[in-house]
Amino acid sequence: MSWPLWPKSRVKYHNTPQGILTESGIWYKTTVDLLNDYASELFEREPLELHLAFSDTWLRSPHTLSLWIMALGIMYLDPWQIALSVLLFFPAWQIIAPSLVSRNFTPILKIFDAVLLQAILYATTMSLLAMSGQYDALVIGLIGFVIFRWGVLTYLMRPVVSRCWKIMYTLPVPDHILRSYIIRGALRHGITLKDFESIEQSIVENIINKKSFKGGK
Repeated sequence: MSWPLWPKSRVKYHNTPQGILTESGIWYKTTVDLLNDYASELFEREPLELHLAFSDTWLRSPHTLSLWIMALGIMYLDPWQIALSVLLFFPAWQIIAPSLVSRNFTPILKIFDAVLLQAILYATTMSLLAMSGQYDALVIGLIGFVIFRWGVLTYLMRPVVSRCWKIMYTLPVPDHILRSYIIRGALRHGITLKDFESIEQSIVENIINKKSFKGGK
């Protein structure tokens, strides 16, 4: 997964037999054809690239919010307490975030998600901590930045988070989030989507068929 230097309103993508791959490196198991089957009218007003940009941003939100909480928290609170709080917040938000998709909050989240802004935030924070002699907070902040940017915590938490996702969500999480944005976009424009349950089943069958095909090779 990659992060944009500055947030984009739309993202480029590749429509492959395995699904949709965005320029952020995020895979969606659905295909453009399946999405057009039930949301083509919406995409005439809000293109798929816009909804993929929303979804990519929301998928990165655990990292984005954790980085900001860490940087701002260690400036004013006990750094060890902040580190523990972020370690608890990160997997918790990963698990529940797909069920809390919000179009209203997404524009703010897109700004927080910008790599350039995060770099400025951490450069400023680390400089202030060094100048004030708060070396414990400085070290914790640097370690926190590295483990989030390099995906270390994501890797360590993956077994637990993935198990929770399988219990809570029928679709793969990227598809679940994308679907949420599409539904909210349709409601916003007063568009009636085609039979949602049949589309969801089509996506699930598409995933199963691909796994069966791979297993048969």
